[in-house]
Amino acid sequence: MESVSQRRYAAVAKDLIDRIGSGHYPVGSLLPTEFELCSLYAVSRHTVRAAIDQLQGQGMVSRRKRVGTRVEASSPKGGYSQAMASVADLVQVAETHIRDIQGVREFVADIALARRLGLEPGGHYFCVSSIKVDAGDGNAPLCWTDVYAEQTFAEVIPEARKHPDELIAALIGKAFARHIDVVDQQVRPVQLSTELAASLKAQSGALGLNIIRQYRDEAGEVIAVSETVYPADRFTLTMQMKRDKL
Repeated sequence: MESVSQRRYAAVAKDLIDRIGSGHYPVGSLLPTEFELCSLYAVSRHTVRAAIDQLQGQGMVSRRKRVGTRVEASSPKGGYSQAMASVADLVQVAETHIRDIQGVREFVADIALARRLGLEPGGHYFCVSSIKVDAGDGNAPLCWTDVYAEQTFAEVIPEARKHPDELIAALIGKAFARHIDVVDQQVRPVQLSTELAASLKAQSGALGLNIIRQYRDEAGEVIAVSETVYPADRFTLTMQMKRDKL
């Protein structure tokens, strides 16, 4: 589960991004001082600095000594950028990444696929293949996502069509009382195939980002597995690591 500090800095960063995007803090202006932001959000200086670090990593602000934090861009550079500090962050992404289902299939997991995704060899599964589009950018294609789950959960497929802004794993959780507790995530670079590039209106052979996520319940059992491919210019994964206190 995410820590309180992670939730706080992610919430501050999101609000600042929203304010910059709306023109409340226009490009070229200075953000309030750290002290003022601490007072505004009722958080610590460490939380404010972590939030500003996220915006700086996304190319939205720059820092200069004795000057302050200057707004450099009204939106994250390099496509969609999201801080992944919690399950709540994934839910938030789902609300803006709308699912456009391209196909549904049933299959028996072979050894190679089971090993790659963390499924049970010989298990009966379904796969929902979708193009995710950006609801805030004229439904521009963002990524291709395959979601795998046990055949016993297949009754959520109509719900996935009716609720394109909800995670399929979350829909399974609601229907079967299997709520998401932990998400294991693997990220690696890939090269876009001709077919995938055409579907996403990207360049064939260009670099992409492949993300496999295993959604687990409180017992550690897999609820669903998703495999998503983003063209490299459409998604930046931002994470923060903090040293444990002794």
